[in-house]
Amino acid sequence: MKTANFPIIEFQNISRLNPYWSSWVCFCGTIRGRDGLSEKTIKKYFEELVDKEDYAQNEKKKLLKYLYLLATNPEECR
Repeated sequence: MKTANFPIIEFQNISRLNPYWSSWVCFCGTIRGRDGLSEKTIKKYFEELVDKEDYAQNEKKKLLKYLYLLATNPEECR
């Protein structure tokens, strides 16, 4: 299965245009509705881009599950 590349430039643009937003919020905005992203890709860039201060470590699994749902089916995340 072919997966899409992570939209890192979009993440950087969202972060730059919204300097008071947390990296978590910027990451969510970046992957929302990007159905081509695999769970592995989301996890890789989550660990790379989201500041560890923006979430509780014991919640990481739940957050990754939410992010995958946000990417594949954003309507269910409302």
